[in-house]
Amino acid sequence: MIYTKSLTIPKVDDIEKYLLNEINPNGNHKNDLLRYAIVKVNEKTFDVEVSILENENKMEIYWNIPYQYNNNFIVINICPTGVGASLGGFISDICPVNNVLASIADKVITHPNCVNGSFINYMSDNTLYTEGFTLDNFLQNKVALQEVLQNRIGVIVDRGAINEDPNCINEIINSINSLRVIAGINCIGYKITDEPIGGKSIQQPSDAFSGEVKNLTTMLKATNELILKGATAIAIVTHIEIDNMEEDLDKYFSGNLANPFGGTEALISHTISKTFGIPCAHAPVLSKKEKDYYASVGVVDPRASSEVVSSSYLGCILKGLNKAPQIGNTGITLSDVKAIIVPYSCCGGIPALMSQKWNIPLIAVKENKTVLDVTPEKMGIDAIIVENYWEAIGVVAALKAGINIDSLRRPIKSIGEI
Repeated sequence: MIYTKSLTIPKVDDIEKYLLNEINPNGNHKNDLLRYAIVKVNEKTFDVEVSILENENKMEIYWNIPYQYNNNFIVINICPTGVGASLGGFISDICPVNNVLASIADKVITHPNCVNGSFINYMSDNTLYTEGFTLDNFLQNKVALQEVLQNRIGVIVDRGAINEDPNCINEIINSINSLRVIAGINCIGYKITDEPIGGKSIQQPSDAFSGEVKNLTTMLKATNELILKGATAIAIVTHIEIDNMEEDLDKYFSGNLANPFGGTEALISHTISKTFGIPCAHAPVLSKKEKDYYASVGVVDPRASSEVVSSSYLGCILKGLNKAPQIGNTGITLSDVKAIIVPYSCCGGIPALMSQKWNIPLIAVKENKTVLDVTPEKMGIDAIIVENYWEAIGVVAALKAGINIDSLRRPIKSIGEI
């Protein structure tokens, strides 16, 4: 099972070690950290939201990656899922930013929700589509990313989605076939889980969305069977229960609430990445009631518009997974990364924390507001603070040109003695 807890912890240096001890009070090491983020900074404590994986049969794949300075110029663009980001908090609405960054950088690494646009995915060819758990491991220098010509994609279909709407399997098959015909993806086939996976969206005290997943066994069994049949990447489509479906989606479609699906989606894909060390992405499957609601909402916030014109979310993840990098010990490493970009109020996650450890420039964008208020100043993190993505792109261009950004501003101070 996966579930999410809100904890208040002291301001410790090694947050991950402290949290592991907190969720395993008897030292049994049964529980794993799947995802965590600091969501509030208090005078002497952090409020942390922790997604916990109850896992009797652990299998983690890490390599010892050397850190070397080089001239490769790779940028990581981060927009956390489920925190109501002004850009990237909806459906692929930060993709244009990503593509401009890709025109400057050699490569841009980003996570699926930044470029997933329901059925469509317009990410640039030099974007590395990297699931969030793998991206966290990459940022901790535990793994490298290996580019591929093409993956063999296996699709997991949630039995719970079929129970909600038996006709959804036709939509799923048609989505797969359309991407095979138009984009030339290589899909080896689909597998329906034996039982419902049981994903549920839950809003946290921070107003961000996370969730729970009740039946991991059936999901992991289906994943294992597809890998044994030759799959090198996994697309998973599930039903996600939302308690206040119409109320929450009304607020979301009007731009006044974080994406209710996103947090639970991350838990599902994180678990597959963590367990099997394989590229993975998740797409929700709408129930018949949800489809009827989508058809009735009329004109929505432009950032959410692609959701209401396509009831299938599967197409975007098939496009992303087609050439998603594999996980290994050679290829693109953390030493290739020359900048990390995050929303200004989201500096409590692994990307911001690791930028400090590895001395990678962190660019924090003020205009990209979220429901959180974890700023660089509150975290004591050294960041390049910019007003908007126009400025962020200018900073990236200067870094690529090998120009100190201080030389672009006035006044400019005289150099001092150390």
